[in-house]
Amino acid sequence: MEIVYTRNSKELARSLAKDLALSAFPANTRRFANGEISVSLPKSFCDAAVVSSTVANDDWIELLLLLDALRDAKNIILCMPYMGYSRQDTQSQNESLGARLFARLLEATNVARCIVLDNHCEPMMRIPYAHLSANEIFETDVVRKYALEQIVVVSPDIGGAYRASALSRSLKCGFAVCNKARDVFGELKKTEAVGEVSNKICILVDDIVDSGATLCHAAEALLSAGAKGIAAYAVHGVLSDGSRERLEKSRIEEIVLTDSISGPDISSPKFRKLSVASLLAEAIRCTI
Repeated sequence: MEIVYTRNSKELARSLAKDLALSAFPANTRRFANGEISVSLPKSFCDAAVVSSTVANDDWIELLLLLDALRDAKNIILCMPYMGYSRQDTQSQNESLGARLFARLLEATNVARCIVLDNHCEPMMRIPYAHLSANEIFETDVVRKYALEQIVVVSPDIGGAYRASALSRSLKCGFAVCNKARDVFGELKKTEAVGEVSNKICILVDDIVDSGATLCHAAEALLSAGAKGIAAYAVHGVLSDGSRERLEKSRIEEIVLTDSISGPDISSPKFRKLSVASLLAEAIRCTI
């Protein structure tokens, strides 16, 4: 087994290679004048673990072309910590269903098994897959930093309540949720804290930080309800334009992300990263 990785997953792939004692090779990607992408490999592979998070559209194209370049491989494990378009998991009439579409595209390749991490929805693929959670990594970090009698785990919205409640059960601490009220036009009007948070350090837990608005609104609601401190733990730091500045100005004291998505270094004491390499390496090890 050897590791092959796309441009946006270099650091994580190298950490995995070190943990698994495997060789790691980058995919060679070039772009034509019209914007098309071409992918080639430095050699042939028989068994490969492909490491790639698909944050932007080009990431998906690069991954699919890489998998096509590996079409003669006998066994491919796809390690995709962040699966882009998984937030498009519901549809109405005449609306696309991105989560299902990209799952079908993966099914057209020769991927034998897929590993995802805290996917926004249950993967809509017929390929065998392992759906991992970063809660164990978050739990270890929270226990190291906080006295458990002083904290309450909080979901910033109703949709993520299952993730936060699972962490609160593991930590044997309190649990709360923030309820977002919207106006008739669907705009966010108010966020309210539901649960006992007064005089507690609130640990916000979410899967994705994109604009950062949900975390910021939740933090304000918790502080208004008497919380004495806020920290945020999120698996995937998408961090769209303007989000880092918004989070920097927020009253959240610390934002902890994982390295599921490679990105520019955030030179701020407010941000910190935890590695998920050991978690993903164990999942890969179980399939080798």
